[in-house]
Amino acid sequence: MRSSIGATVLAGVALAAGLVGPAAAQSNEPITGRWAADALACSALSADAERAPLVVTVTAMRWRDDACRIARMYKTGDTVHMQALCFDHAGQRSIPVALRPHGDRLAVTWDRARHADLQRCP
Repeated sequence: MRSSIGATVLAGVALAAGLVGPAAAQSNEPITGRWAADALACSALSADAERAPLVVTVTAMRWRDDACRIARMYKTGDTVHMQALCFDHAGQRSIPVALRPHGDRLAVTWDRARHADLQRCP
């Protein structure tokens, strides 16, 4: 019985600290959805890679030439940090992604280099 109480306490601490599961990264402003530089890019179905919308789900994301599975996720303040396992024409790689929602906009840092301020698509 002692080990089951310890496991329950440990699980409760992990949940309270926001360390378990994709729901832990959700904030008052959800990051899931479709984001783009402008309304025209939102509606484009076959936009070139530079204008392609960012699509974020609970388990995956797609932006420009990368299709990614979210491997890890945590939140500091308003920013959601992810380690994404991405596939593109060059193969598979692990990249860091940071998303910070603010109103109907999303600040994106992709692979420590690409920065964008995208708007939520309708």
